Amino acid sequence: MSKIQKALQRLQSSGGPPAHSQAINAENVANVAAITVGRKAEALGITENIHGVVIKLDHAALRDAGLIAPEYHEQLLADQYRDIKRPLIANVFGKRVAKVEDGNLIMVTSAIPGEGKTFTSLNLAISIAQEQDLTVLLVDADVAKPHVSDVFGVGDMAGLLDVLEDSMERQEALIVPTDMPGLSVLPAGAPRPNATEMLSGSKMENLVRQLSTQNPHRIVVFDTPPLLRTSESKVLANLAGQIVLVVKAESTTQGAVGEALHVLGSNKAVNLVLNQSRRAGGSGQYEYGYGYRESGQAPH
Repeated sequence: MSKIQKALQRLQSSGGPPAHSQAINAENVANVAAITVGRKAEALGITENIHGVVIKLDHAALRDAGLIAPEYHEQLLADQYRDIKRPLIANVFGKRVAKVEDGNLIMVTSAIPGEGKTFTSLNLAISIAQEQDLTVLLVDADVAKPHVSDVFGVGDMAGLLDVLEDSMERQEALIVPTDMPGLSVLPAGAPRPNATEMLSGSKMENLVRQLSTQNPHRIVVFDTPPLLRTSESKVLANLAGQIVLVVKAESTTQGAVGEALHVLGSNKAVNLVLNQSRRAGGSGQYEYGYGYRESGQAPH
């Protein structure tokens, strides 16, 4: 069992009666989101999607898999992700703050594996989708370990890497809608041995530019690999306007965080999310904190 699965299971079982939990593996992951429902995308007024399916979010199954909060933590987590998304959205549109260039391209990563970046990507995307005037596209850019694609059952569908290898004109058609208004997913696509080179090429730059500009009300959230373990995230960091760096409380070392920030450089809008921080007083509940590192500043 991976570190992320253990961390998510601890989140499930903290602060209340133990919830039923199952590991995220090949046997049960297809059931998590109850994906290929029998209705076509056209039923929701979506005509471009070539997959012909709509992802139906099964919240009970997602809870069982530890990818969203158990019911007794649901409101707490929703409030915390509202706090996390507000400055990110403000940076996109320059609301009472300086507008961040390409701020609608948000990369979610971590220094090392097991910090909760996929959990953060999913819950951040769900929270942003609840905004009345915004839509969110969740892109599975962790092409080596495409957890987002596997969770939603679209791991065998064409996606990001297929777009980069084939025609740029197919990008919108490969986006899979969900039954949650405002939320859609771009799968990772079939794996390639030259994935890093594909992500660093001009086609990726063109793709990101088109995703960024085609819909002024869309925010794109990229779930990416850990910064210190792969080269793909370093490439993607150059394309995103905002970075969300997930730090696991009492686990991620200060050295790892410092090294990750060094990799990102001093000219990026880096947002730190403290994952699984326990409440003072020993309540046993996990919390999610938010911090912002302005360009050129080191973490405290």
